[in-house]
Order: sequence, then structure tokens, then C-alpha cells
Amino acid sequence: MFTGFNKKLAEELLESILFFNQKGWSPASSTNYSARSENKDEYIISRSGVDKSRFKLEDLILINPAGEVLPPFNRDGIKPSAETEIHAALYGLFPEVNCVLHTHSVLGTVLSLSHLQEKEISFEGLEILKGLEGNFTHELQEIIPIVPNSQHMPDILNQMKDRYRHNIHGFLIAGHGLYTWGKTIANAKRHIEAYEFLFECYHLIRRT
Repeated sequence: MFTGFNKKLAEELLESILFFNQKGWSPASSTNYSARSENKDEYIISRSGVDKSRFKLEDLILINPAGEVLPPFNRDGIKPSAETEIHAALYGLFPEVNCVLHTHSVLGTVLSLSHLQEKEISFEGLEILKGLEGNFTHELQEIIPIVPNSQHMPDILNQMKDRYRHNIHGFLIAGHGLYTWGKTIANAKRHIEAYEFLFECYHLIRRT
């Protein structure tokens, strides 16, 4: 039911969703994804409760910043992700951001639990750091914050308050998963891939 530029956005978002599922980063009906629509005050977002291996274009819907499903998508039983509030908050915080992605990889989830007390993980010296927007060298420190999990989205948002530093590109929710964002869907997808590579390198380096 998307047309024009929004249809192109929805198709690109769907391609990323299926890619993440094939990589094992979006098991079952977990995870959620969104893109700012052609109308900058509306968002294309994954609807709740759909197995990501079976996800289709019609499983993407249009909402406003309050999380209300907009016509013609507002049919019985259709609702946006339970974490819509986080997406809306990130779009409000970063006007230049046009995509927010949330995945659940095994390694990201494990690291988020094992480093919850430290409240963050630091990466340095890895070339893949240049895959995160604005990083032009590996000779820097990239911090990813970790916050406790909650079923109440304002709790998560409050834990992240004042933790967005100049080089922050995402955050982990303990025992839950990764949030990242970008100026385009392609940029945000690249961030997911870069973080997953960083998580694996970090894990393997600590084992040696």
C-alpha cells in the first residue's frame, strides 16, 4: 500500500530485515525496524508479532510520532512494535536520522549482560570502526553504552539520557539487543554489520 518514494523506502527496509534474519540477528518475531517516511513527521515501521523469516512488504506500516497507525494501515489487529516509543524518541533527538534498526544477535545479547556493570563497551584500533559514520580512522575510541532492560520504554530512554556522546552510534539493552541509527537505511544497516563484527572481534580477543 506504499507508493512512490515511501514504497522504495519500504522495499529497502524489507531487504535489510530479511538480511538480518538470515544472519541470525532477528530470531522469530523479535526485533523492530523503521525509516522516516517522505513526510518527515511519519515513520514506516515493522508491525508487531511477525516472524522475521516470513516478513513481507505488507508487514510494514505507517505511524505518527505518537505511535498511532495511520490510514490505510489501521486495520483490526495491526499494531506497531512495542518499542515504537524508542524509535520516535531517536527521531526526535536526531533530526538528521532517517532510519532506526534494532537487532537481537546472540553475541550482542551476551556481551550486553556480561558488561552491564561497566555500563559500556569500548572499542579501539580496529579498522571496521570506520564503518560507523563520521569515523575516519581506526585510531579512536568508540563507546557503546549498555542500559538495563525494561518492559517500560521510558525506563530505557531515561537510562540513555545524557549518554549520547559525539561518537555514539548505538546502544545495547542488557539481555535484549542492539539499537543503532543512520542518515539512510544503508548507513544504519552498515552500522549493524560493523557492530556485529566489533562484537565478534572483542569476544575473540578477550578469549586469547
